[in-house]
Amino acid sequence: MLGRTAKWLRMLGFNVFYDNKAADADLKKLCLEENRVLLTKDVALHESMPHGSSRLVAAVHTREQLAEVVSSFRLDRFALHPRCSLCNGALVPVQKESVQDWVPPYVFRTQSAFQRCCLCRKVYWPGTHLGKIVQVCRMIRKASG
Repeated sequence: MLGRTAKWLRMLGFNVFYDNKAADADLKKLCLEENRVLLTKDVALHESMPHGSSRLVAAVHTREQLAEVVSSFRLDRFALHPRCSLCNGALVPVQKESVQDWVPPYVFRTQSAFQRCCLCRKVYWPGTHLGKIVQVCRMIRKASG
């Protein structure tokens, strides 16, 4: 239910676990063991969690969900230090030459800065989507402030 929101929180630099196939009991256990806050739209799951260990997200659309979460947890001072949008791994800068076989030829010719996920090895670069991310960040800060 919150998959897109999880991806955006990762792009904003937050350490977010997301697995839409995980059982409620597993999510509960993970949150308690790793001192995480469960974000959910599932009322029963939220109510089964110890007080303060979950947040019932009311907003329906991703951008509004992001603004709600940022406001609720006072996360408005986030810096854009993204994590992997797929697996949540940390992104580390890599030499351009090391990713030549991993990116399209046009991207290799036109980009100079690359990052790679330390877990799944996905390669990232500052493409045209970066402007959209910055725009959404501004909107979230404004909506949560």
